[in-house]
Amino acid sequence: MTDREFWMGPDFPRQPQEVLERLKTYGACVAADAMKGFNAMNGSIQPVAPGRCVCGCAVTVRLRPGDNLLLHKAIEAAQPGDILVLDTNSSYRNAVIGGIMCGAAFGKGIGGLVVDGAVRDVEELRAHDWPVFAAAVVPCAVDSEGPGQLNHPISCGGVPVHPGDIILADDNGVTVIPPAWVDWVLEGCEKRRQSEARRMAEIQQGQLTSAAVLGKLEKLGL
Repeated sequence: MTDREFWMGPDFPRQPQEVLERLKTYGACVAADAMKGFNAMNGSIQPVAPGRCVCGCAVTVRLRPGDNLLLHKAIEAAQPGDILVLDTNSSYRNAVIGGIMCGAAFGKGIGGLVVDGAVRDVEELRAHDWPVFAAAVVPCAVDSEGPGQLNHPISCGGVPVHPGDIILADDNGVTVIPPAWVDWVLEGCEKRRQSEARRMAEIQQGQLTSAAVLGKLEKLGL
């Protein structure tokens, strides 16, 4: 084992639980709107067991295609509530995690898994209602030899993810909130929620199209 084969980054400060819980109340759609569409993973990352919303700090893992050795280390290193975010180098032929490893991860209290790659044993994952978001499901297993990276910047679902970034994921998708953006995102989320509430009230009162959109249509003569 050499430092050129295994890149082990340092631990990082976690966000206060009250911040994570507040973000969780908004969900991925409102967070994505607050970030103007930035940092929302592409649609290939889907929930394996729909119906869950998770919010926690990212432990990032970069794996060699067809290998998951550093994922074992990440499960050992992560704290309860953390979200494991995996970059498999666009490998979708081998499942980097299945029922047994998920049992270890979620038994420890890990908050969720986001995998830009493949998983397996989905019937077991669904039976336990484990919050796993992945790009593919395949039956083939992987090696556990390495190399890999832990807690270094990665790419997942077309979005850069750094250790300690906040992951907010639900049935609508996965968003990534850098710690430096937290106050801005929370402010934007609240504005978006209030705007949606006002719009729904207008619809209930019979105004089916917003005044802003009506104005644009009028300018076009429509």
